[in-house]
Amino acid sequence: MLHGKHMINGNDTLVLVFQNAAKPLNDAIPGIYSGKVTQQEVAEMHERYTWMKFAQRVPQADYFFIKDHFSSVYGWYLIDGGKMIHERFNEELTAFIKKHGYKRVIAFGSSKGGTGALLYGAMNPLITDVFSLIPQIHVATFINKLCPNEKRLFFGTDKKFEKKVDRILFTDALYENYKKKKLYFYTGTMDIQFQALVKYREFLSEKGIDSELFLNRSDERHTRLVNQYTPFIFGVLEDLIDQSDSRTNQQVTRIHPSVRLLKEQ
Repeated sequence: MLHGKHMINGNDTLVLVFQNAAKPLNDAIPGIYSGKVTQQEVAEMHERYTWMKFAQRVPQADYFFIKDHFSSVYGWYLIDGGKMIHERFNEELTAFIKKHGYKRVIAFGSSKGGTGALLYGAMNPLITDVFSLIPQIHVATFINKLCPNEKRLFFGTDKKFEKKVDRILFTDALYENYKKKKLYFYTGTMDIQFQALVKYREFLSEKGIDSELFLNRSDERHTRLVNQYTPFIFGVLEDLIDQSDSRTNQQVTRIHPSVRLLKEQ
């Protein structure tokens, strides 16, 4: 189940890069649903890894670019055509980390990749740091906006399953093995699930789980919150790898013990 591209640089730090949904894949959803787009074509789309240039520039870590291709489209590293896959996926992820002897593991991704990074950061005690960009907190809600006519690709026909997917991050069992770690979120006030993320951080706080939010107050939405702010994102990720704050502190101002505001507004 666990598959993708493993870049080995001889380090004991690993960055798990959970992939976002590239525009060609999203555009292909109606064709996949109707059968006009083949699974070979879908597989080829999944070969286009994001964040590769950062990995090539920063060899101080190993990287594993994880594919989200378990079903006919993708599934937030969580679902496969009406069934949950996260427990099996987590078992394979644990085995992979142990096999390679990594001491530090950073889960990173944006959009659905941000959800994946967050999900396994919650479940897996071997993950030491999480940097989740503009995650979908309520996955089913997002799917119903993205492709309501094709949502059977993700849920099948089970309404109860759809509700279960939407609440997965608020499931207590997900945090049974949670180990204290650095948990970073990045989003903007105009992101489609900004309010959902605020409520999710409140949920985490009630469970005694600390998190920190990097907040963008610009008018940018979702994808552009990432594409237009890559220097900031790269700085934070590189700091996580180096266990530093030097790059991050140049670009943010702390306005609350757990909230830092981007200076570039």
